[in-house]
Amino acid sequence: MDIYPKSIFDKVIEIINPNKSLIIIAYIIIIILSKFIPKRNDNINNYNNKFVREIEKSFREYNKVSINEIEKKIYNNNFIFNNEYANIKSIVNIGFTLDANYILQTMMTVSSIMASQKNTTKIRFHFGVTKNFSYIHMLKLYGLKNRINNLTEFNFYYLKESMEKMKNFHPKGEACPGKFELPQLLPDNVKRLLIFDAGDVLILRDLSELYNYNMQNYWVLGPPEPRCITFVSRLNLTKYINIGSILLNVDEFKRNHFWDLYTKNRDIKKGGQPDQTLFNLLVPDDKKNYFPFRFGIPSILSNDENSDKLKFIDFKFPNWLNSSLSNLLPEKPKSEKEILAQTYNPLFIHQFNEKWAKGRGLSIYRYLSKYFINLAGIKEELCKSEPGYCL
Repeated sequence: MDIYPKSIFDKVIEIINPNKSLIIIAYIIIIILSKFIPKRNDNINNYNNKFVREIEKSFREYNKVSINEIEKKIYNNNFIFNNEYANIKSIVNIGFTLDANYILQTMMTVSSIMASQKNTTKIRFHFGVTKNFSYIHMLKLYGLKNRINNLTEFNFYYLKESMEKMKNFHPKGEACPGKFELPQLLPDNVKRLLIFDAGDVLILRDLSELYNYNMQNYWVLGPPEPRCITFVSRLNLTKYINIGSILLNVDEFKRNHFWDLYTKNRDIKKGGQPDQTLFNLLVPDDKKNYFPFRFGIPSILSNDENSDKLKFIDFKFPNWLNSSLSNLLPEKPKSEKEILAQTYNPLFIHQFNEKWAKGRGLSIYRYLSKYFINLAGIKEELCKSEPGYCL
């Protein structure tokens, strides 16, 4: 007699109680499915470990030579090294903090850095990222290495404390205050760090001179904030730095436990951008200073859509030259013409004064941004989400 699957099943049912059989079958199905369904894990530490493993995997793939090996090759004549690294004269450490929402804008600014450095400058990027920054976003940044400048290194750090202690501090997310957590996450061989905003800053020249500028005993150097001349006096400060482009003394920030101080004082509300104002309140005036105009300033200039003629923007504040601010600048300009001469060929442009991403603001900035957007290969994505970048 032929035995069909159904009859075999019937025999099994006779041997096993139907209720038990259903339980056993369900249990077997659950075990099988569990092998294919990824386990959800909301624990930050476990997520961090997974993230680190992904980074290490990509580091092995993209960074064939570690930065320590490169430094040895530069300073130790006993090493025989590849021609790719033979002419390095300066290593520049650059920091960004970001989440998934600003990945394309960051790629534009990073592209401007990679494209504008001399072939003797080694770039080390340090990215502090929040939890929604994924492995895919990391690979997007890595893609710029082979596309634009292979003489780069990428390092990623998880901004755990920013997400835990600075939640709801800034309307744009935890990545904004995270730029002050980043220094304490860096290895001991990183003594200085240039930190840039993404999306409204473009780098136009080699960064070595700015990076190696004499910081004396200051913790931080940066450009003055032109919109805050009167605001600064209300805060009882003599200096107020725009944090969109700053040079940090990493050792001093670590030694003085600045990040702990920052998180403990998060509830101080004094107006302005919360991360920027709190930073300026907590760094003593004698520990911060402005760097020279020749490097660049947040845009106090504008130009017409179809003209190269530059003019000053009226912030409805006292003129720079009539304020106490002008006496604190390393280069003391005596006229608007002199300021123009010193800022005409800046190292960077920080176009913060207008909603330029919606099609307004400094037209020369929009022309340059188009170039770097194309260079990064992100025109289609960025122009779809932010049409003003592509006008």
